[in-house]
Parts: sequence; structure tokens; C-alpha cells
Amino acid sequence: MSSHYNPLQHPEVQQGTTGRYIAAFLASAALMGGAYYASTQKLPLMEFAATAAALSLAALVSQLALFFGLNISQAQIWKGVALFLAIPLFIITIGMTVWAFSSLYSRTMPMDGMLMSGQPTLLQ
Repeated sequence: MSSHYNPLQHPEVQQGTTGRYIAAFLASAALMGGAYYASTQKLPLMEFAATAAALSLAALVSQLALFFGLNISQAQIWKGVALFLAIPLFIITIGMTVWAFSSLYSRTMPMDGMLMSGQPTLLQ
């Protein structure tokens, strides 16, 4: 092995600098602060949902680019592939969790009609 070989000089390893981490933190803090401010305002539901989604997406992109060093260079291609494969799994996991809890809620919570009809419940 030659003495000039240094594995720390590879572009896969050299992804983060102090300036990038500080910029990522400030961008994330500003975007999450904006989302908090939007949540304190009396916005219509769809306007609030769109604002929160846009700010969350901007925070996600800034964290991927600045914290994780994800870019479209050839040296970082496997990070992009891993993210591309992880996103559907993440969406399926969240979707299945929402489905499980919503079906559990409908199976376990008493319906308003049953309480009004005078039928006894388990607690009576």
C-alpha cells in the first residue's frame, strides 16, 4: 500500500463541514419556527394544511441536502438509491399505521347511535 493513499480524501467520506451543519440547523429551525407560527394563526384548514406541508417539505429537502449531503453527483449515487427505495417503504408504513388505528377506533369505540338508543354498554 502506498503512503499517499488516504481514504478520507474520497468524496463519499467528505460530505459535511461545520458551515453546512450550521446552515442546516438554521434552515431547519427557521422552517419549523414558521410552521409553529402558522399553527398559532387562525387559518382555514386547507390553507393551514398546505402551509404546513410546504414548510415540512422544504425542511426535509434542506436536511437531505445539508445534513445528509444528498446530491446528484456520481459519488453520492447510492445515497439517492437508498432514499428512493426507502420512501415507498416509509409511505407504506405510515399508511398501514393510519389504517390500523382507524379500523381499531371504529371497532372499539362505541358509536353515538348505540348510546342514544338506550342499549346497555359494557360499562353499564
